[in-house]
Amino acid sequence: MSYSPLEQAIQKIESRLDEMYSTIVSMIDNALDRPEETLSNEKKVNALEIEIDELIVRTIALYHPEASPLRKILMSLKINNDLERIGDHAENVARDVKFFREKGENLGDLWEDIALIRDLSRRAFVEAYSSFKNRDAELAREIWRSDYVVDAMRDKILKRAVDTLPTPVALKTVSIAQNFERIADLATNIAEDVVFIVEGEIIKHRPLEEI
Repeated sequence: MSYSPLEQAIQKIESRLDEMYSTIVSMIDNALDRPEETLSNEKKVNALEIEIDELIVRTIALYHPEASPLRKILMSLKINNDLERIGDHAENVARDVKFFREKGENLGDLWEDIALIRDLSRRAFVEAYSSFKNRDAELAREIWRSDYVVDAMRDKILKRAVDTLPTPVALKTVSIAQNFERIADLATNIAEDVVFIVEGEIIKHRPLEEI
């Protein structure tokens, strides 16, 4: 099967997005246990973001896409920005974990809650990207509906940290939880965009019971 130059350009954009996505999943996976590996991917993610932006600008300038191809390209532009921001939050977590290790701080069983919020935010991100790749609006809606679970875990960690830890350690702990919560929020943003692209419906700011 042969593809037009525009289709080939879109495939190249999406291929680079896939590479960026895979790198960021690895960054999330390593942020708590191998923070140095997460931090080592910072330059790669930044370089991919710039490359994808340039590919998108070049594609629009050369081919003047309309209708469905244009929607795909604009969605890729938005996803590219969201991916870079998710990578930033994974880096923030890794820096805080590295700080704890250097200072010899031990959070005790709070690490279990932190690992759980990491897993929840990772799942939201993986499923959001899957909904983008497969244009799966129903999966995107499920991600949107479940965002409150991560918010509740963040609040639980915040309360336990403030109640049981010295202030400097509590602040770093809360920072980790908030960064994972932001990853889940950005995954929700991706899900909202997928619903709009696939169905033309804006679900942002809608009551949960209406989605």
